[in-house]
Amino acid sequence: MSESVKVRLWMLVYTIIFGLLCVMFFYNNIENKYHVAYIAWSGIDFIIVLVGNLIYSLNRATPLIRKIWKGIFPVVVLDFIVGGVIDFNFGAHAHTMTLLGDVLTWIIGFALFFPSFRAHYLLGYKRQPTKPCTATE
Repeated sequence: MSESVKVRLWMLVYTIIFGLLCVMFFYNNIENKYHVAYIAWSGIDFIIVLVGNLIYSLNRATPLIRKIWKGIFPVVVLDFIVGGVIDFNFGAHAHTMTLLGDVLTWIIGFALFFPSFRAHYLLGYKRQPTKPCTATE
């Protein structure tokens, strides 16, 4: 007996577009001449985010994946914050933007990442519906 899996098409489209943005973000890290360790870490993080987005969009979360994502979700959020701070302090535009420009950049960045944050949160922390017991079980 196979169950039909409900694919979240909007999330799949977002993941494809976000994947292209991640390539741009990764290239930006190289252009800013960040440390190799930071570039490698951000590349790994982008891959984790894309994998999580795909798992969520294809509705393929297993109990093991949910358990793993309870640890991955805080790492993804922390990496977003650390990446913003590093870019703010050491990026090509560091200290040349106004406070308004910095705030708008953070808001736009959060808006771009919000569907990913939501997907990763739901992967790790969404309560699963329990199957009701029947007399025949």
